[in-house]
Amino acid sequence: MQAALAPVLTLGPEFLSGRRDADDMAHTMVRAVQEYVGDEGTRQPAAAPAGAERAPAPSSRAAQELEAALAEIYACGSGYLADRCDSDCVARTMSEIMGEFGHLVQAG
Repeated sequence: MQAALAPVLTLGPEFLSGRRDADDMAHTMVRAVQEYVGDEGTRQPAAAPAGAERAPAPSSRAAQELEAALAEIYACGSGYLADRCDSDCVARTMSEIMGEFGHLVQAG
């Protein structure tokens, strides 16, 4: 799950500093989760489409936090792409994600 967050965490500082636009960030958010879901087979983030098969919830607290982050970035990115929110909303989400998980980029 940490690897799924890597592209989002890598692009996050560029987006938050204005060097990347919200479209790039939203596409990266959605693509990261879609790739994770594809790599994990039936595993679906909490924000998966209705009726999608779901794997059991992650067992460790860290895994649960990562799962929640994946669900949030998917919901945010797809919401932006569907014109349900704006770039400020994406920035708020990314600020939270970077604050909580930004250390993973350095920890690699």
